[in-house]
Amino acid sequence: METSEPNIAISPSRVSAAKSQSQKLVVRIAVLLSLALLPIGLVAMGQSWRALTITNENVEASIHARTAELVAPERQALLSKLGIASALSDTLGATALSIDDCTAIMQRIQQSSARLAFAGLLEPGSVSNCNSVGRQFNFLPDPRSDELFANPEPYITFNPQGSASGLPVIIVAYPTYANDESFKGFVTISFEIAPLLHSESETSQNQDVALVTFNKFGDTLSTYSPEGPIADYLPSGLAIEGFVNQGDTFFTATTPLGEKRLISVVPILSGEVYALGSWGRAALQQTSAPWFTVTTLLFPFLMWIVGIIVAVTSLNRLVLRHISDLGRRMRRFAMHRDVETSTKIEDAPSEIQTINETFEGMADQLLRDEADLENALFEREVLLKEVHHRVKNNLQLISSIINMQVRQVASPEAVAALRQFQDRVTSLASVHRALYQEPSLTRIRFDVLLGDLVSQVNTIGNSGDRPVEIDLDLDPVTLLPDQTNPLAMVTTEALSNAFKYGGPGLDGVFRLKLSLKELRDGDKTSVRLTIENSVDTEARPQEGTGLGKRLILAFASQLDGELQQVDDEGRYCLTITFDYQPFTPE
Repeated sequence: METSEPNIAISPSRVSAAKSQSQKLVVRIAVLLSLALLPIGLVAMGQSWRALTITNENVEASIHARTAELVAPERQALLSKLGIASALSDTLGATALSIDDCTAIMQRIQQSSARLAFAGLLEPGSVSNCNSVGRQFNFLPDPRSDELFANPEPYITFNPQGSASGLPVIIVAYPTYANDESFKGFVTISFEIAPLLHSESETSQNQDVALVTFNKFGDTLSTYSPEGPIADYLPSGLAIEGFVNQGDTFFTATTPLGEKRLISVVPILSGEVYALGSWGRAALQQTSAPWFTVTTLLFPFLMWIVGIIVAVTSLNRLVLRHISDLGRRMRRFAMHRDVETSTKIEDAPSEIQTINETFEGMADQLLRDEADLENALFEREVLLKEVHHRVKNNLQLISSIINMQVRQVASPEAVAALRQFQDRVTSLASVHRALYQEPSLTRIRFDVLLGDLVSQVNTIGNSGDRPVEIDLDLDPVTLLPDQTNPLAMVTTEALSNAFKYGGPGLDGVFRLKLSLKELRDGDKTSVRLTIENSVDTEARPQEGTGLGKRLILAFASQLDGELQQVDDEGRYCLTITFDYQPFTPE
């Protein structure tokens, strides 16, 4: 039975499967393209964001402009009344008029304006003696009026029920001073509130807008709502006084009814009066919807992804599939030595077609070279087997000649010497027979050869009157010829000595035990051969020439082995241990 070292072959497909996915060409190309296109994508996203910002700014400016346009009549009315109040303030301050003259001026002012409800001079103490009504008015003082008299400045306010007209009025007050810069009071003009949206066309065009005007104190001056109270169109908890002294303000808020609206705050008279517009669904549609913003920002990213997909698909179509097909055919050639012609290579780029032609030419050349090598190897094996066969025949011929010489020699000493020489020649012949019978021609199963040597020496060396009990304990050990020859000679000499000097032991049985073991110590492998035979302690030891022992020592030194011989009472044991010599071709 032949054993050999296991031939472990790693499949290229398993090697490819074990590789990291990050090493694939398509992954590397995708990463490089991602890095190359990333700056362009970031610039595109920045431009898209800038376009969205400009669009929102334009919508904001448009809403502000529309709010200002709707309250323009209110602004004109306030400017007109504030101008009248300022002119009266200068007139009353420059001249000292009687109450009758002052009252006449106030009445002419009232008659010149249809919406004017009251015109008069409000003196400290909240008293008016000069007014368009022509009688004295005592206005109820309040903390705000006290503060205004303490720190005079123009102001505009709202009174839901005017003292003179009993109607909702807007009051415009302007401080007046005498020539000596003493404070005389406030020139006060009140006029009836007019609807913020005057005509039906304005109402129909602005069906989803609510308007509020308020002064610098946060007091509401006028309102407009499509339907329902104005609070339904304003954010919950809105503090409108916070917009005073601010420029145009724009934000999105949710009303108590859960409706989302755009809030636009613009100054009517900067620092005095402001207008707040609450715009509904129609205005919201002008702004960038969330889905539109998301899709606009995602568009560069999607273009980036599409660019990578197109590039990778093109790479796979033009290059990778042809390389994969070429690699598959290379693996098939490596495993089965089969050159498969590709049907897909015709539409491959010229560079890959050149590589394919080179591979096919190389594969054909390798097949031819391997065929030549196999022929040369077969011829070499035939020649080596013939050499070993002829050497074996010649050695057997020598053994036959020795056997013929033995028949003609009468001296027992000469017969014994010739028999020992014949054993040695036969052992060498057995080695060469084993060599030409082994397929490898370079390694020999020594355990098999050892069994042959035992049978051969037992046949030649045992006289037949001493039956021997042979015990073999052999591991499958394969050796090179450089170690096989000396070990075979050691075995032959030891067996010859065993049959020559051995005998029944203490139990009366002639025993011969052979052990062949392969020992492993880490990476080191050694072989140990033990030959043990029983010895008849009562028989007289025979005198020998000592040639066998010298030959055993010589052959043991060729093996660089450690030789041990134990001669106890009733037992003789020979052990040789040497390192296993691996095959290293020159």
